Amino acid sequence: MHTQMIIITDAHISKANGNHAFFFKMLESFERKNRDLIFLGDIFDLWIALPRYEEEIHRNFIVWCRRQKSQRTIGYLEGNHEYYLANERASDFTWCSANTWWRDAGGVLFVHGDQINRKDLNYRAFRKLAKNKISKFIIGRLPFGPQISKSIKQGLKKTNINFRLQLPKAEIEDFAQARFAEGANVIFIGHFHMQYHYRNRDAKELHVLPDWFSTQKVTIYDRDSKEIKSIHWEEMDV
Repeated sequence: MHTQMIIITDAHISKANGNHAFFFKMLESFERKNRDLIFLGDIFDLWIALPRYEEEIHRNFIVWCRRQKSQRTIGYLEGNHEYYLANERASDFTWCSANTWWRDAGGVLFVHGDQINRKDLNYRAFRKLAKNKISKFIIGRLPFGPQISKSIKQGLKKTNINFRLQLPKAEIEDFAQARFAEGANVIFIGHFHMQYHYRNRDAKELHVLPDWFSTQKVTIYDRDSKEIKSIHWEEMDV
């Protein structure tokens, strides 16, 4: 475990988006930095971690993570654009989770954020339908994989249109208070594609992080100094 970590969220990498070359160039630059690396979900625009569904960009990413996890911690928290990753690919990372959050030994809580807004009933129903053993069994055996993938992507776009237009600050702060009471010291959240900072009376902090997709920013957290900064990945020092 290194003193510093790099956190990346909501990159939405795909060849269609044309951002995959920049993403892998960034990963290559990380090899020269002594920092742990946390992927906070929705790193790919869609990743169904099953045979016939994974593309070259997913496989290249897995090769990189396998190689790098001997040099640094590589953590991956599933977002709402990843499916079955924790079941099928856990061994390729230091840790990989499909749970609502992951907490490390130092009290740092990593959250994708798609389940924070309990009022988003359409998305909650969609998630329950899509992320279960029965759906995994069916999707893994049906032909027409690309067509299934397109349907899932369209379903994601339609589930929470209204809820994506504003940040649910009250729900986020309620979530933070509950996790702080359980022992978390600092919380990092993705999903919302905007930045937000919340600090309670005990100086515990929650940070909603900028999305890589529109900003190409990463967040650097120093465990010792507690310093947190979000910058463009090309502006990082060694």
